[in-house]
Amino acid sequence: MQCLIIILALVGVSWQDSGFVGLVNQNFHEKLNSGLEQQILAYHNEELAFRAYASYFARSDVNLPGFKKLMKELQQKAYDNAIQITSYINDRGGRLRFPVVQLKDACNTIGRSLSAFEVIQPSTGTATRSQPHICNFLSVSHELDKNPKKKKDGSKRKVDVNQEPDVKREDWMAGLYGLEDALALEKSINEGLINLTEEAKKFKDPHAREHLEQIMESQVVLIKRLADLVTRLRQYKQDNDYALGEYLLDKQLDS
Repeated sequence: MQCLIIILALVGVSWQDSGFVGLVNQNFHEKLNSGLEQQILAYHNEELAFRAYASYFARSDVNLPGFKKLMKELQQKAYDNAIQITSYINDRGGRLRFPVVQLKDACNTIGRSLSAFEVIQPSTGTATRSQPHICNFLSVSHELDKNPKKKKDGSKRKVDVNQEPDVKREDWMAGLYGLEDALALEKSINEGLINLTEEAKKFKDPHAREHLEQIMESQVVLIKRLADLVTRLRQYKQDNDYALGEYLLDKQLDS
């Protein structure tokens, strides 16, 4: 009897050390919990990126209030989803940790996703852009990398050799770039949800799977909406009327 009590006590200590709430937790696998934590981090990175993009479109030398409004909407959605999954982990007696959120992480995700999810293809005529210019422009770390200073030991800081040559900002198609970057980011978020759904299935957690599928429903709708906007602007670009198309779409988004 004493041995049983000791074993139960040790199990309780183990659960406490892992950060799980033993009184609540049931059939909630640690790997699934970790995956949900990563999804929360992805949402926080996304939220920061859209906040930054909204500030960019509000600049006097950009002045696209409709695109700013859209980015603020996407920012709020990312925040709401992060809160929703945070609450879900607590409901399941899981563990929550909050790493540092940096804009450069979101920029890196966008850069990878632009090509990985075929947001930019040769047939669109925009294949020369493989980097999120707006995000990089807003990232402090990017500016430091462009002008590397010497370290204390006298050596230069590492510069990304894959970085594209600078493109004059006045030549940017800001509205289209913002939409393409948003679409790439949302597809990356959706991929995370798909993987988590498979994890929930693997660990036989129907409750988590159903919860994730509900989030995915709105994600699919959002991806379609952004893709439609991208297509509309690209059509104006092909007709050499990009400036007009951006103006009209901005007015529509601001209405």
